[in-house]
Amino acid sequence: MNGMTRILVAAMAALLIFSLSGCEKEGPAEKAGESIDQTVEKAEENLEEAKEELADKLEQQGPAEKAGEKIDEAVEKAREKVRKAKENLEEAMKKSE
Repeated sequence: MNGMTRILVAAMAALLIFSLSGCEKEGPAEKAGESIDQTVEKAEENLEEAKEELADKLEQQGPAEKAGEKIDEAVEKAREKVRKAKENLEEAMKKSE
């Protein structure tokens, strides 16, 4: 269980305990329970929004990232060809001396 899940579980447990106390008049415990409940709901909403935003960004980056990887591969192949050509040229120059 990650930290946020533990906090949510603890908050829900506290809320359940406060709600089962059976007080007719809303006291500090009930107010605290309501405050915790509202905080937990806001946190859940924020986490869901962040998850959706991240998923959207990952979807948008997919093709661009793939294109970037292909460009990197092409550059690496070109570097290797230039390195080999340089070696061949150096060998040819040594032979002609």
